[in-house]
Amino acid sequence: MNDYLDFAQNLQTKITGSVLTDAPMSDYTTWKIGGNADVLAIPQNPAELAAILTMATEAKIPLMIIGKGSDLLVSDSGIRGLVVQIGEKLNNIEWLAESKVMVQAGVSMSSLAWECAKRNLSGLEWAVGIPGNLGGALIMNAGAYGSNISSCVTKIEVMEYNGKRKWLNRDELQFGYRHGFTAGTSVVINIELQLTEGDRTVSELHMRQILQTRTKNQPLEYPSAGSVFKNPEGDHAGRLIEAAGCKGMRIGDAQVSLKHGNFIVNLGNAKASDVLALISDVQKKVWEKFAVQLETEVRLIG
Repeated sequence: MNDYLDFAQNLQTKITGSVLTDAPMSDYTTWKIGGNADVLAIPQNPAELAAILTMATEAKIPLMIIGKGSDLLVSDSGIRGLVVQIGEKLNNIEWLAESKVMVQAGVSMSSLAWECAKRNLSGLEWAVGIPGNLGGALIMNAGAYGSNISSCVTKIEVMEYNGKRKWLNRDELQFGYRHGFTAGTSVVINIELQLTEGDRTVSELHMRQILQTRTKNQPLEYPSAGSVFKNPEGDHAGRLIEAAGCKGMRIGDAQVSLKHGNFIVNLGNAKASDVLALISDVQKKVWEKFAVQLETEVRLIG
């Protein structure tokens, strides 16, 4: 750990963003679960991100990139090495011609949807209420209500771990269901989106309706990671889970939501081990009743 302390102290002299040691990942995930990361850094701009990546690469320190932590289950034992959060400081939005917009990866999906609607741009209404940022949405190809982020991505800019930047066109990205850009040894920093001309009043009404539906049908009052399982082809994971009698199942403070079967909520002090055990039990029950193997949508790290 002393090596990480030295690294963190050295890194803090190079950037103005936060550099934390023994950072509780429960503070950086929407599930509010997870052990400590050895070091966590939050860059304030792309130049600081480049400094962080190059220093970690030269020091041969393991790297993990996260956004708002909305799709992550972090191990109770935490994460070894350096976690870099692409956070709210990387939030520039540039409004381009022909209904295009260039967005930094740290911008909140929900706030972006509202900002687009204000400018009479349509295509992201479905994203309102989604807790993640655009970078994370690109990695997961996030979607809702029959739409997903891949439908409007035209190109992205990534930063390699050596600090070099490059652009990738849409046809170089491998989008699929809940599978987006595979970052490898790079970090997404900018995404260009192609939207369509719309009407602010219509878009905002639609988004308010979506938020009402989310509030009614999803357990927003508890920490969660959103949908835990991918929808099997031609069906919905939530329906299968509820039909298998899993609603309300609980291990420790992890519970299959009483509102929505595809949410596992943290009732207060849930551990990652509780969630993993509950995931396993749900998969077993759904398999026994329907012979369907549910796949997790959330990323398990640490």
